[in-house]
Amino acid sequence: MRITKSGSDTLRLQLLKWLLIPMSVLMLINIGLFYKFGYDSANHRHDRYLSDVSKVLVDQLRIKNDKVIFNRKSAALSLLTEDKSDKVYFFLKGEGYSFGNPDLPLPKRGLENSPEYYLDEYAGKPMRLSAAYLPDPYVTGGVVLVVVAKSLNLHEERTQEWAWRVLPAQLVLFLLVGITVWWGVGRGLRPLLQMRDEMASRSPKDMSPLAEDKVVAEVRPLIHGFNELLGHLNESMSLQQRFVADAAHQLRTPLAGLKVQTELALSQSDPEELRHSLKQMHHAMEQTVHLTKQLLSLARAEPGAQSQSSMQAFDLSNLVKETTKHWVQTALLKNIDLGYEGLSEARLPMFGNRFLVAEMLNNLIDNALRYTQEGGRVTVRVMRDKGRLIIEVEDNGGGIPANLRQRVFERFYRVLGSDQSGCGLGLSIVWEIINHHAGDVIITEGAQGQGSLFRVSFPEIKREATRLP
Repeated sequence: MRITKSGSDTLRLQLLKWLLIPMSVLMLINIGLFYKFGYDSANHRHDRYLSDVSKVLVDQLRIKNDKVIFNRKSAALSLLTEDKSDKVYFFLKGEGYSFGNPDLPLPKRGLENSPEYYLDEYAGKPMRLSAAYLPDPYVTGGVVLVVVAKSLNLHEERTQEWAWRVLPAQLVLFLLVGITVWWGVGRGLRPLLQMRDEMASRSPKDMSPLAEDKVVAEVRPLIHGFNELLGHLNESMSLQQRFVADAAHQLRTPLAGLKVQTELALSQSDPEELRHSLKQMHHAMEQTVHLTKQLLSLARAEPGAQSQSSMQAFDLSNLVKETTKHWVQTALLKNIDLGYEGLSEARLPMFGNRFLVAEMLNNLIDNALRYTQEGGRVTVRVMRDKGRLIIEVEDNGGGIPANLRQRVFERFYRVLGSDQSGCGLGLSIVWEIINHHAGDVIITEGAQGQGSLFRVSFPEIKREATRLP
């Protein structure tokens, strides 16, 4: 079982890479440090050898016939030849005498401290040298300059031997760490794999939250966010199921009436009775068509149904004025005074879906005209207030009780006692469109405590940043 990323390695391999890459760098640094320690250790042993040889050389000085001689046959000088890997050269210089190789190089910065250890070349080979002033045993207060040089073959062998002792152990350690990390990452991912298997075996209708306490703390925010998404999906699915059930119920009534009237019309022979049945069929058909249009409008107003490309800048003042004009004839037929109040010259720039905002206003005006008595009054206003764009639709009809003003936005909900035809979707459409445009809506009493006032507000956009059509 593997958790994968499309077109890439598994999560385990990704974690292993990000752990082993820095570990490889650290291992190389560690090997370099061990090499340096080996190099310093070889230098220390080399320098100690040079110091011992310097003292032995001084001990080989003798006085014979008032002259200083050097005892080359001393057994102690076997130190100079016991090492078959390297060549050893020396030079001694005192007061009135010198022995050995006078061309051995001295320290380039001078012999400031005694002894001095340094690297140089001699006889065409790199050398490690020491130069020191040692007490002259035959001259009171005198000193002897002793220079000893030794080639670096054994030095390099010891350095490499040190490094090769460390390198295999480092490689084995790196391999063991890689295996441990691979196993540890697998153990750490096991809860995610189990959770994946649980999700794969779930029913599509199972929206219960995942257990957050079964995963490590770093993954809990992801699981928490996923559970919140499941909650939203569950709520959305419940709303959709209820909407489908309500829509089916609402459509069933006019369709059933249409079926009954059709059967009745087929059995009628009297022209007047037939005409009455046809009128009833026409009324049922109008209800069905109206409900279908409302369902389509609600589907268009649903979150996610509108793309960003459908949003554009438009003049809200002009839209409200033109939409109100379309309802004048309907208001006249019902003997209702439909008025418009707005700024005649000013333009109110808004960014949104012009079609949906017009649909929202149509539903508000239609709702006001339906529930306003003959001879009543409906007023539509548009204005700017404190950086918000305001649309008001006010009537002096029967009004909405305060405890029901929020429920009227629910789908298929209608206030009890209403004798007006409708399907209860108009204000639901209004609610969805307002939310889609980040707006607000409140319902209060109309003027003098009569009727209802719907006040809708939208955020305003700057005129200079908007190109109005």
